Amino acid sequence: MSNENNNIIKVDNEEIDVTTLANDSILYLNHMIDLDKKLEKLNFEAQQVRTAKTAFLSMFNKSRKKDNTEKE
Repeated sequence: MSNENNNIIKVDNEEIDVTTLANDSILYLNHMIDLDKKLEKLNFEAQQVRTAKTAFLSMFNKSRKKDNTEKE
């Protein structure tokens, strides 16, 4: 779904003039636009979570090595 100008959008490879849509179609379109934004935000947050998990795993492994050397 893309917005090429103010009135024409592309959904499923079909160009649609928004001014020709009924109110219910506009509502569904707005839901789809909002869901696309949410998906983008969730993907961004998932990337942050994966990176943080990798960092914590690294710190955990370093702490275990420290624990092992202190016991010896």
